[in-house]
Amino acid sequence: MFTQFKKNSSALSVCASLLAAVVLVSCGGNADGDAESGAEYNEAVADFYMSLAASQTDQSRFAFNKMNDVAVAFPEEAAAWANLGVYAMRQGNLELAADRLSRARNLQPENADILFLSSMVESRRGAIGESISLLRQAAEAAPERPRILFALAAELEREDDVANAEEISQVLGRLYDLAPDNQVVLLELIRVAVKENRFEEAESYLNRLSDMSSEWSAENRDQFMTVRDELGSGNASDLLLELSFLRSGLGSESEFQADLLDLQLPPTDVGYLITEFLHLPEPSVEVAEPDTQLTFTRSVPELPEERAQWLKGVTLLEDAPPFPVAISGGEVVVDNEVRLDFPGSSSELLPEAAFTEIDFNYNFRNDIAVAGSDGFRLYLQNDDQTFSDITAGTELNSDIINDRYFGIWTFDADMDGDLDLLLARYEGVPVMLRNNGDDTLTAMEPFSGSTGVRQFSWADMDGDGVPEAVLLDRRGNLRVYKNLRGGEFDDGTMIGEGRTAITVADLNADARFQIISAGRDGEIRTASIDMRSSQWSEQQLTQAGIGSEAPGFNHLFAADIDNNGALDLVHSSPDRTQIWLGDTGRQLSLLNRPETLPGGVMSVFDVDGDDRLDLLGVSSDLNPFQLMNSGTKQYFARSIRARASGTEGDRRINSFGIGGEMEVRSGLLYQKQLIESPIVHFGLGEYEEAQMLRIIWPNGSVQAEFAELGMGATIFNEQILKGSCPWLFTGDGEEMHFVTDILWRSPLGLRINALETAGVEQTLDRVRIPSEKIESVDGYYDVRITAELWESHFFDYVSLVAVDHPEGSEIFIDERFAFPAPDLSTNVMGRPLPVANVTDERGNDLTERVSELDETYAQPFVKTKYQGLTEEHSIEIALNESEAAQWLVLSGWLRPTDSSINLALSQGSIDSPQGLHVEVSTGDGSWTTLHENYGFPAGKLKTILIDLEKAGLADQIRKVRLTTTTEIYWDSILQADKMNPSLITETDLQPVQMDLRYRGFSEWYRVNDTSPKLPDYSFVSSTNQRWRDLEGFHTRFGDVSELLQNIDDRYVIMNAGDELLLRFEEAAPPREGYTRSYVFVSDGWEKDGDYNTEASATVLPLPYHGQQNYTFTGTETLFNDPVFKKYPEDWVNYHTRYITPYNFINALVFGPDEQQNE
Repeated sequence: MFTQFKKNSSALSVCASLLAAVVLVSCGGNADGDAESGAEYNEAVADFYMSLAASQTDQSRFAFNKMNDVAVAFPEEAAAWANLGVYAMRQGNLELAADRLSRARNLQPENADILFLSSMVESRRGAIGESISLLRQAAEAAPERPRILFALAAELEREDDVANAEEISQVLGRLYDLAPDNQVVLLELIRVAVKENRFEEAESYLNRLSDMSSEWSAENRDQFMTVRDELGSGNASDLLLELSFLRSGLGSESEFQADLLDLQLPPTDVGYLITEFLHLPEPSVEVAEPDTQLTFTRSVPELPEERAQWLKGVTLLEDAPPFPVAISGGEVVVDNEVRLDFPGSSSELLPEAAFTEIDFNYNFRNDIAVAGSDGFRLYLQNDDQTFSDITAGTELNSDIINDRYFGIWTFDADMDGDLDLLLARYEGVPVMLRNNGDDTLTAMEPFSGSTGVRQFSWADMDGDGVPEAVLLDRRGNLRVYKNLRGGEFDDGTMIGEGRTAITVADLNADARFQIISAGRDGEIRTASIDMRSSQWSEQQLTQAGIGSEAPGFNHLFAADIDNNGALDLVHSSPDRTQIWLGDTGRQLSLLNRPETLPGGVMSVFDVDGDDRLDLLGVSSDLNPFQLMNSGTKQYFARSIRARASGTEGDRRINSFGIGGEMEVRSGLLYQKQLIESPIVHFGLGEYEEAQMLRIIWPNGSVQAEFAELGMGATIFNEQILKGSCPWLFTGDGEEMHFVTDILWRSPLGLRINALETAGVEQTLDRVRIPSEKIESVDGYYDVRITAELWESHFFDYVSLVAVDHPEGSEIFIDERFAFPAPDLSTNVMGRPLPVANVTDERGNDLTERVSELDETYAQPFVKTKYQGLTEEHSIEIALNESEAAQWLVLSGWLRPTDSSINLALSQGSIDSPQGLHVEVSTGDGSWTTLHENYGFPAGKLKTILIDLEKAGLADQIRKVRLTTTTEIYWDSILQADKMNPSLITETDLQPVQMDLRYRGFSEWYRVNDTSPKLPDYSFVSSTNQRWRDLEGFHTRFGDVSELLQNIDDRYVIMNAGDELLLRFEEAAPPREGYTRSYVFVSDGWEKDGDYNTEASATVLPLPYHGQQNYTFTGTETLFNDPVFKKYPEDWVNYHTRYITPYNFINALVFGPDEQQNE
């Protein structure tokens, strides 16, 4: 089937090649000779911007190599040397960073950025005096740069706030002159004035701040009044405390955050990169000139029928190009042989929304859903490319199936990894059909504020990661429904009236989507939300558009029609079509052609595989047509497919990433597009290749690909865990070793089904540290805890315990996740030995593979479609004979589900993963249950213990059977003799250092498919904001020992990229005949950013011991949180670092002024 439509597949399969960008340069600059026009210069431009883009991903090696190539080719380019210094600083190599920045200063001694970056390195080295000297020079070179002045004031205070008081006041005064309305500057001026008892001056600044307070929250306004009242008392100490509370509260205000960003780098940044040449001439190509000579040749598409009610380019196979599918005479006409009943009119023009493709059953073949005046039908694609009507089997009632519909759309409403459907009734509220994952559907009505919906878009409009629902109804009302996560939406916000068509796109390439709408009067407008105020605003885009009165039969398409690198607009009514081309400044201009383009365009796609987008439509008299695109400028383009990793063991995202986002960068050219279909088209202008691609998948995970590193035409989603708790490392004097993950038993808000979240059974955690992974150096043990995934961590207590036990024995802890919680006591036992035999239920002998702890893993199961869930499987363990009581010691790792997968599983008939069911042989061929649900290993590289002393094992047949549906990979299965617990001595080691600092993210590696992905501490792959971090207050860097000494709800709040650096004093050596092992103890919680985890967007609400349920109502604030109320001064002294996902959103948007943020 579909063979006549596959002829263009080779044209759409683009081979990745090395970047060979064609770059035009400006006439300025001081490069020697013809460097600016030569191949070497062009390569340097490509390398420079590729390095900048790569630095925003986990490819720091690649970023360094490309920037180093620039420095080698053009050693006079100071920007390259400065950036190499930043890369070294991000790796923690401060000596090398200082050297590279010194070389940059020699080349450009008065460059403010180089001086500023040099001061950062000196500050990190502890050379405060040198840092201040460099900042003074930078401030003289660029007196208008507020970040430099703010840093200078901070360093002066850090050196000696008393001796430097006069200069600090002068610097803050200069800041005030530059930014008199900056709230952060005003607070600093008030604070310094109060410290020096200059209360009248403080009052004047406070009065100015008062003018800005009307937009603050009620709690912050109340605190402001407390400050004002305290000012009258003249008590500087109390006033400074209340001022600190105000400063903490304002950290959550968006205007305050923006003011702070004007003064300092985001807290997740380690330095910044210089984004323009300082010696070489700047390249000037960003967006190429529009092709104003475009022509569109009308022809009749190759269809089985001459007339059509509907026509669109459809992608039904993952490895084939899209092709035209029509609805004609009441049939969906796929090809000559495949025709499907359409539930509606057989003679009238149909809306574009009458048909949608959807991979309903996750087999990477698109199925077909249609809706019309006689109801809804769902057709499943078979192996032979025929289709079966499965509507009746979806368990929808007949009222839903046979209602009168205008259209249908595909989207993932609850972000659970499968695709749902939205049915638009002609006049009633729309019906969402939730995909239950088991070929059934559930009808719901989440958008009750809109009736008679005519068009629908699904895109993240407010930058929080989850898409909003954008609906246009039959009256022309445009509403946006904010996604509250978990399949819930708000009541909708009215954006505009009198609209006839909508689309969503990033027209101005600012990394944010706008709603583009056409009005009845022909006016085209954009609507966007202000990230600071959360208020919507509109702006006129064009006036001379097409007027019409028909919402639903007018269409707007945002696409790069001429491939110049800027998005264009196609506006089509039933009567005519207009095209607006984006120019070099991304402004739209009407394409004026002598011929009038016909109306009725329903689809924009590449019909003939020439990388130009063509137009398909149906005229009012039901004649199908195609408008073939040709032009005078032969610009380049790239079509990219997104795809989930496979049909087994995943299902974290839908098959083709629908609802995700793609960003590309080539040199200075940046674009962002929604993934609305399996193929996304990017025009590249004069750039031959998409140099770099970043995909934000629908579940929030991020992936970057590079042309030079082999980016293909299809991008397969990497299977990485978004959340897996904090990671524990220990040092042996030569390197840091990964031990395991910790705090696994205390997840906050982890969803177990559609209605419930998992409770926290146990906040205390104890894990064994293998003796070969830890050694004292100069009398101290080095322990690190890193936060590297999409999580915030709350550490209330940590300690290192030395365990002395007899030589020849071993210690272990039962490192299970289970309800009830396991006993975490230290167990001493004889040296574990291999069991007699291990087989899986298919008779495969696993004995050798699990005979020792060597990180080679047995996989005794068949995966299902879902990560973390396997088919039920068993292993049988035959034990060696022993006269002593025994432990069964099993080591391995678990690939878990997550909140979204758990939600998806709960919606249908698929059971969630079941823990280990432990049975023992009775000797007569039957089995008796020892543990009904024994849980599973609590993460990576964990050991669980089964006490066999009371198992009732038959003397003649000593066997244990483990049955589960969890995805557990076994490294070793051993048995060991029990020993008396009194033989061990445990000693808490004295902490001598407990510091929080920013480190970044370890490089990850994986040996094979059965191995876990593990971190390599020795190399930092990135220091940029890797995840859309949970917003809120985290602990400031520095000494945090006071927060970690007791279990008291005073904790360290860690963000992704943070590291706890711990040093413990060595104890006296063990007595003769004993050896020493180690246990790490921690207490706390972790919360991940999964879109279906409760309150996953924010740090609030704060956890505490004794908390019955972790719930989120949406009304939580810092000031009314119980933990804040109990320990408010911790938000003055410790939790002062407010994190937002700003850098994550803007990762690839950089230009000449990015480093200045001005």
